[in-house]
Formats: sequence, C-alpha cells, structure tokens
Amino acid sequence: MHDLDRNARAAIASVDPTPMFAHYPDNPWAVFKAYLDAVTQEATDRTVPAWKGRLGAADVFTFDNAYAMFESLRIDYGVLGPFGVRP
Repeated sequence: MHDLDRNARAAIASVDPTPMFAHYPDNPWAVFKAYLDAVTQEATDRTVPAWKGRLGAADVFTFDNAYAMFESLRIDYGVLGPFGVRP
C-alpha cells in the first residue's frame, strides 16, 4: 500500500494533461477521463515491476488498485494535481 500511495502521488505530479486538452478541445469530461486513465496507468507502471513475481497477480490487478488509490487521494485527501487544490 505504501508503494502504491507513493507511486500514485508521483503519477499525479508527473502526468501533464495538456495534450489531453488538445485532443478533446470541446469535451472537458473526455479530458478528465483521459487524465484519470493516464495517472492510473502511470501509477501501475511504477508499481508492478517491484511486485511482479512477489505478489500474486500484481500484473493483473494493480491497475484497479491504483485507480482506487488515486481516487482516494483525489477525493478523500484533496490531492488534485493540475486540477487545483480543494479549499
């Protein structure tokens, strides 16, 4: 869990949504979905190498767990990345 938390935070800090705005200029929800997917994939890519072969199905289920961690950071803790800071 600590690895996933650290990697999700790093993914939030590193994923730039600018290309997503260019790709979906008239659809902010598509931008947001693309951002959610990109951050989740980045957190997964950072986490799996350390756990594959050590934790059963880490390569299969980490994406789902990374998404849950990202959503918790975003919703529960206000870690919003480029979309602002919760007041």
